[in-house]
Amino acid sequence: MQTEDNVSEERIAEIVWEAVSSGATLKDVHGIPRDMMEGLYAHAYDFYHKGRLDEAETFFRFLCIYDFYNPDYIIGLAAVCQLKKQFQKACDLYAVAFALSKGDYRPVFFTGQCQLFMRKAAKAKQCFELVCERSADEALRARAQAYLDGLAEAKDEQSRQQEKEQT
Repeated sequence: MQTEDNVSEERIAEIVWEAVSSGATLKDVHGIPRDMMEGLYAHAYDFYHKGRLDEAETFFRFLCIYDFYNPDYIIGLAAVCQLKKQFQKACDLYAVAFALSKGDYRPVFFTGQCQLFMRKAAKAKQCFELVCERSADEALRARAQAYLDGLAEAKDEQSRQQEKEQT
């Protein structure tokens, strides 16, 4: 009987490995319906907006693990990290989301915000410039341009301060 259990466990592991190797998600392997995933996303989103970041993180992590091809789940987890001031972790997650999103420049914009929080103005500027140059979302481009204008203004102010100090 134990040999049969080992064989069936090995076969199950082999089937799961084949499914995941061919691009299936755990959601697919376990047969979790789309509406259930959407319901979980709604709960995660609600927790996020209520400031219950630990609960939101738990839900977004689950969603990412079970469907790692959905950029919205990764953006949600990254947003939680951003609010928790885990800026580098958020940037890393936003990079994955951007790679999966095919033309959605929101992750690039949010990465720019994180770069500013980490006091990396040059990297933030690159992110916002990329959004302005390539995003099809007019509202997002306008927000990125506002950040670029603010960065330029801060740089001009810094230059004026340095000139005053030298005279």
